[in-house]
Amino acid sequence: MSEVNYVLELSNEAYDDLINIQNYTYECYGEAKWKDYGQDLNAAMTHIMRNPLSGHARDDVPSGYQAWNVSEHVMICRIENKTIFLIRVLHNKMDFRFQF
Repeated sequence: MSEVNYVLELSNEAYDDLINIQNYTYECYGEAKWKDYGQDLNAAMTHIMRNPLSGHARDDVPSGYQAWNVSEHVMICRIENKTIFLIRVLHNKMDFRFQF
């Protein structure tokens, strides 16, 4: 297992996105799916901290941002030095151009 050398900071919008995703998942799919999806989101954030350059660019997000797919969502981050800023967590069917 690789050492975590980066710090992950959530924007207010990303925090709200994660809360909304979890609330929606719980209300629509129940506690078991809520727990599973919460674990998926946490695992993705750990992966990003351990592999910050493993994301990909997208034409519909600002230059310099990276994206990571997590099931039905996409985590959008910006990296500065040893800090990874989680900017948004958006559903993959959204129009990302209007979210930044």
